[in-house]
This record gives sequence, structure tokens and C-alpha cells, in this order.
Amino acid sequence: MSNLHEKFEAYLASVDSRYTTQKRAIVEEILTRKGMFEVDAFIHDIRKGSKTFSRATVYRVIKQLIEASLLQKITTRDGKVYYEHHKPQQQHHHLICNTCGNIFEIKDASIEKNLEIFCNKQSFHPSYRSLHIYGECKNCYQK
Repeated sequence: MSNLHEKFEAYLASVDSRYTTQKRAIVEEILTRKGMFEVDAFIHDIRKGSKTFSRATVYRVIKQLIEASLLQKITTRDGKVYYEHHKPQQQHHHLICNTCGNIFEIKDASIEKNLEIFCNKQSFHPSYRSLHIYGECKNCYQK
């Protein structure tokens, strides 16, 4: 299965749910997002257009996308929640600044390799992985 729609449809079928027109439209809107997004801003943006979805429906679809491992949830120390596409074939970890809330992606293949080695030593087979490191970014730390 090559795209998010196909993967999500397969997941929904596996849990006896349907891929409705509304769900498909919400997923399509999520696919237009570059990087992370907050749900409230997402709902506001789609309502500015001609689409109207209930808040509950958007949250339900996002929950299902997370359960299908197609969306990743990122929570900052102050409780802000962001979401972004989860691509299992790519490493995807974050540094999160506790002061300003900036989120930086970690792109380092050695981390991926070390996590794989560690899991193998423990005879552990991960089904989902999320690495978030909290602290202060350079700008906030220097203040």
C-alpha cells in the first residue's frame, strides 16, 4: 500500500470501521499540512474554507490515525499538543524546548541504528517508537 489513504482504509477495515467521505476529506486536509499542526488551528483553517466538520469528528479521525500509526502526537511540557504525519520508514524524533515551545526534528541515522541495536540486545520488537527530548534550546538557555 503506497499512500496514507490506502493504509488508513486498511486499518479501518481491520477494526470494522468504514472509510467515510468525511474521514477521507479530513485525511486529505491533513495531507496538505507541512510539518506539525495543532487541532484547533486545523479546524479553524478548514472552516475558513467551504468545509465544515464537527470538532468531535476531527478528533475521532485523528485518534484513529494515531492508532493506525499514521499520525504522531507530540506534547510540549506546557501541554500544547501537535500532530504530524508518522512515516515509519523514516526516523522521526524531536527536541522540545520547555521555555519557548519550539520543536526541532532530530535527523541522525546513528540514533536509529543504536535504538535498533538496543532493541535487538533485549530481544524486543518495537511496534511504535517516539523519542522526545525536553530541555532548553540555545536561545532560551543563554538567557
